[in-house]
Amino acid sequence: MRATAKSTATRRISAAGIRHEDKLTAILRTAAQLFAVNGYEATSLDMIANQLGMHKATLYHYVDNKESILYQCLVKSFGDLDSVMKSMEDRSIPVLHRLRLFVRSLAVAQNNDFGRCLVLVGSRPLDITPSGKIRQFRRRLDATVRALVTEGIADGSIKSCQPSLFSALLFGALNWVPRWYSEAGSLSIQEVADSFMDMLTQGIATPQR
Repeated sequence: MRATAKSTATRRISAAGIRHEDKLTAILRTAAQLFAVNGYEATSLDMIANQLGMHKATLYHYVDNKESILYQCLVKSFGDLDSVMKSMEDRSIPVLHRLRLFVRSLAVAQNNDFGRCLVLVGSRPLDITPSGKIRQFRRRLDATVRALVTEGIADGSIKSCQPSLFSALLFGALNWVPRWYSEAGSLSIQEVADSFMDMLTQGIATPQR
């Protein structure tokens, strides 16, 4: 009897935890959308609560303050990119193919609710402490691209160039996409990423005869 009661209680706690996580995710997603549209400073906790149809006081059961909401939104924007960056070390796959996979993954991550929030809002509102993790992650993304380009130059699949400039060009292009991209458009985000890669790796000039 005690074992059954304990098992039931465990299931209840587990279910409550899942519901809590779902509610927290809903809060973060709503906040990320509002931050991206209105900006961080102009978005208040009242606006987030109203959008969710809950009392502001209820928010405090899930989050500490607006800064913690933004921080959690930005951390969620990393998504599965950690594993993607790790997979870029697999030299059994041609470097240009890996670079294309990386660009596709990054484009998808940047154009979901959390990724769009990171691109449009940035980590500046978190200048005190937590943003260090955000900046470190961005540096890792940059280092991944530079390493791939450097590897490609070494094996001859990429012509000699400045890896840092290629990385700056790539991220400059990708970081602008969340400002104009719409799922209702004629191209998927993967097609946008592939088009960028084609232009970056093949150029746009027609071959000279």
